[in-house]
Amino acid sequence: MSKFTLSALTVGVLSTFAHAQDEPMFHMEPHVELETMNVTVSKEAGKYVAIKPNSLKDDTPLYETAQSLSVLTPQQVEQKQASTVAELLENVAGVSSGVQGRRGWDDFIIRGQVASSQMYVDGMRVQMSSNNLRAWDVAGADSIEVVKGVTTTDYGMAVPSGIVNITSKRPENETFAKGKITVGSFDNKEFAYDVNYAPNDSHKGAFRLNGRFSDRDDATDHVYFKDNYIAPSYTVDLGDKTDLTLLASYQWREYIRQQGLPHNNSTDLRTGVTTINNAHEKYSPKTFFGFPDYGYEQKTLRAGYDLAHQLSADLTFKSIFALTKTDTDGKPVLAGGTNNFYQNGTIPRRIDNQVKKDTMLTADNRVQYRFDTGAFEHDAVVGLDFLREKSDYYRRQDTAGNFNANTPDYTVPSVTQGNASQNITTTQYAGLYAKDSIRYNDFIFGASVRHDWASTNVDNLVTGATAKRSDSELTGNLSAMYDYQGKFAPYVSFGTSFLQNTDTDKNGNVLAPETGHNAEIGVKFQGFDRRLQGYASIYDLVRKNVAETVYESGRNAGYSELVGKQRTRGFEIETAYVMNNQWNISGSYSYIPTAKIVENSHTANIGQRISQIPEHSASVSTQYHFSPDRLGWYVGGGLRYQGERTAWRNQIANNGNVTRHFIDLPAYTVLDVKAGYESKNWGVGLAVKNLTDKDYLVGTTPNAQLVSYGEPRNVRATLTFKY
Repeated sequence: MSKFTLSALTVGVLSTFAHAQDEPMFHMEPHVELETMNVTVSKEAGKYVAIKPNSLKDDTPLYETAQSLSVLTPQQVEQKQASTVAELLENVAGVSSGVQGRRGWDDFIIRGQVASSQMYVDGMRVQMSSNNLRAWDVAGADSIEVVKGVTTTDYGMAVPSGIVNITSKRPENETFAKGKITVGSFDNKEFAYDVNYAPNDSHKGAFRLNGRFSDRDDATDHVYFKDNYIAPSYTVDLGDKTDLTLLASYQWREYIRQQGLPHNNSTDLRTGVTTINNAHEKYSPKTFFGFPDYGYEQKTLRAGYDLAHQLSADLTFKSIFALTKTDTDGKPVLAGGTNNFYQNGTIPRRIDNQVKKDTMLTADNRVQYRFDTGAFEHDAVVGLDFLREKSDYYRRQDTAGNFNANTPDYTVPSVTQGNASQNITTTQYAGLYAKDSIRYNDFIFGASVRHDWASTNVDNLVTGATAKRSDSELTGNLSAMYDYQGKFAPYVSFGTSFLQNTDTDKNGNVLAPETGHNAEIGVKFQGFDRRLQGYASIYDLVRKNVAETVYESGRNAGYSELVGKQRTRGFEIETAYVMNNQWNISGSYSYIPTAKIVENSHTANIGQRISQIPEHSASVSTQYHFSPDRLGWYVGGGLRYQGERTAWRNQIANNGNVTRHFIDLPAYTVLDVKAGYESKNWGVGLAVKNLTDKDYLVGTTPNAQLVSYGEPRNVRATLTFKY
């Protein structure tokens, strides 16, 4: 079903290219003449398709970026009615999100590489350490962009597969007040608000306050998620040449994560004997093996500014700064072992006491200059950015008896305390970068270079040991593009990446940094007065010095190791199209034939496909308004397809024997639908995710021993107010 829909979409998109007209960008009532038919599109309808991304450090239009870049515009974010960032990323080409289950934070894989810690807000990195992953509230997201491939020269240290950047809501030039009340499945209750006051009908001097309170349970017993988010922002009126926006947010979260169930499938790599039990099938997906009162509490405060000052018509200075402080107190209950679950339904339990305190300072200062040298038009940027993160991580794993799925008992037994560990990790870097976008007639060339100086310091407060490491690296990016009549723009690009590791090895030494590169050939396309935007690309990505957590006897050993080299190759196509005032549609397809481990410290891993990476994935979504003024009734829906995958991870026993835990995850297609009614000042809507209530496996925990079911049918009813 999904393949047919995607094929129809692709044929429709390709057929538009030949008829695409050369028109200016959106104005209040743009129109395109196609043969004898006039198509008029309002400014509001046109907002569905992105024209210019927010993620780049220059003013390059989306069509002229020699890089794969997916943009979820504010209208797309609103239409998806998602409750998490991971949900919003479900339809993005080359991205697998939420594969670890509903664990309370946003996890995602980009182009076959785990990139959960590669999250940015307003162009500023949120975290370096993966010890304190977050779930950024969707109420604060104006737009979300996935920048794929190498991003080091723009953003500093990152993996070569890509990053996720969230742009916060900011003051606008009109006064309005919006509210949204949502109720739904699993006792879901939500209230969101967005108020903007523009006393001069300008964003200058305007104030905005938005936020959300949500409280919901889960399909798994005793699992819940509570979230309270508030974000004020103010744009200071400093004259026509200066824009200064002050941004702040506070987020309080409380949750118990959904853990999944053991499957008990394994291969003894010494003997080659494989055992397949699929033990999770013996028990209900609702089964919860933790303690109902043992979860997480997380508080995140963020404050900063975004400044732009026009020095002349062609010269602009920009500066952004953010302070992010996160305190997490959690004691989730983890599986201390899974081997006996198939035989008698028992799981040994461990209480993982965790106290995490992170403070992150980030800043970026740059100058943008537009100039000509003969027939060459330049858009050059020179900048200096820095980051400093101090992460205090206390951890103690206590033994807490066994859980029996046949006779569940959630009484907390006597607890045996384990040994505590506490590390303070300080990571900092400074990066000097320069980039130039050069246009010569219909050719566009790009060149960027960056030099990073990075250091990591780990203080072990238990043993008193200290580990330090300093590195520097030169990275760069080159690209070439040809713009054919504003309709097609084929391009090639190549870039290198650098990422400072913050983990330590078995001996307490900081791991060597990771490097990588990404080569890409693609084409951007647009048409119909830019109401159609899209790209198709093929890429070849390599990561070297990949760090992975070591698991001993089923549990996190508390250290990491460099496992070698990984490579992914793939093809992507993605489109978004506003057909008219009433109908929009978007679609994506990703094919990753190669996602393998090329070099590894464990020879048995060489040649293996990277865990949880499907070869094929696709999606299509649409919304149709019955009235050209976009008031009255509307309907919409979408399909999401994930191909079959295998989740696996090696476990080292006390005797040195290595066991591979694995599970084959079948392909699945999920149907989402929605309908509603919109008037000028109010609206009602009904959204149903997983309409057919399909049972499917979404993925596993990082050690691949616990498998999670996808969320069953989820109904959400929404009442909105807008003035």
